[in-house]
Amino acid sequence: MSLAIIALVAWLVMIVFVLVPKWLTLTDIFFLYFIVGIMTVSLFTLLDVNLHWVPVTRKVEKSLALDLCRFIIIPLLVIMAAGILNSPLRAGWRWTIGLVILVILVADDWMMIRLALIDFRQWTFLNSFLMYVVFIMVMAWIARWFVRLDRGGLRQP
Repeated sequence: MSLAIIALVAWLVMIVFVLVPKWLTLTDIFFLYFIVGIMTVSLFTLLDVNLHWVPVTRKVEKSLALDLCRFIIIPLLVIMAAGILNSPLRAGWRWTIGLVILVILVADDWMMIRLALIDFRQWTFLNSFLMYVVFIMVMAWIARWFVRLDRGGLRQP
């Protein structure tokens, strides 16, 4: 059942990702996707294998559901947030949409805990919120740097 729920959420996130206007090029999105993938896999591996703070399930169905979260839901939401924070929208709209995406990411963590995909000891909404704030801000900074680099904005006179 957990795989079906996570797959539905992943489809919804993919549909929203396709429909949302993008201010990043396809190259920017691919670059950010691979950076987010590297960061999430590294972070989750560190928390699970090395520190045993967030042990993951060892069941096949739940493991596939967790992989959908790690490789589709979280990266696409973070890329959307980074793209919106670098968009020409007004600051109020950028931060409001970014906050909505943060709430969705925290709800995704809560859902992973409720579906027993992870066993997050001492999990709080604040810890999850702060982790994703830092994650999105780093990605927004990397996106801004890459866009400027890709468009020739870092040339020396």
